Amino acid sequence: MLIEYIATTIEDAILIEQSGADRIELVSALTEGGLTPSYALIEEAVNRVNIPVNIMVRPHSQSFDYSMEDILVMKRDIQMIKSIGANGVVLGALTEENEICRHTLEELLVECKGLDVTFHRAIDETANPSQSAHLLSEYKEVTSILTSGGHGDFSERLKVISEMKKMSGHIDILVGGGLNKGNILSIHSRVETGHYHFGTAVRKNNSSVAGIDLQAAKELSRMLKGNVY
Repeated sequence: MLIEYIATTIEDAILIEQSGADRIELVSALTEGGLTPSYALIEEAVNRVNIPVNIMVRPHSQSFDYSMEDILVMKRDIQMIKSIGANGVVLGALTEENEICRHTLEELLVECKGLDVTFHRAIDETANPSQSAHLLSEYKEVTSILTSGGHGDFSERLKVISEMKKMSGHIDILVGGGLNKGNILSIHSRVETGHYHFGTAVRKNNSSVAGIDLQAAKELSRMLKGNVY
């Protein structure tokens, strides 16, 4: 079982560690789906907690189709993240047709040696997330795929997630998007990926602009792990 919570501040990161979660995804601009946080925030988070911290590498929220200039920025961010000692990065790149952009991905992966790599929910924008997961399985550097199973009906998305699990090879499927204490046990019983990612479900008032709710975060950790923290 791996439980990952999103942090946007140092206070979030500290509370997430206290909650019993296994990993932090550190981002800025959660309301825009997460962007690359500042150098200082990354450095402070990595130094203040003992659980792994993965960093969002996303220069803007305009699209997942990146220009040469965007890619240069992303590569420099990855180099900086590695130098600070973070556990990994969270990234993704698509073509204009919303398919995985191999060229951009391969350029970025060159910089990721020694880091865990999560391909983020850009995969949900592709026409066939299961086939996209199979494509990503060709890249040994990619360790996780964060997905909500695409778009549409909840039951159908769970079927897609199960199919992605079969198609992803060595890659762990990290389920996220709409998970909460009311549905997580049912979802786990159906997809059994054992890797779950939470955002607003562990924030005060379920708000993307509020801080971590420690009690809610602890409760989810207990539910999934069967332990008391």
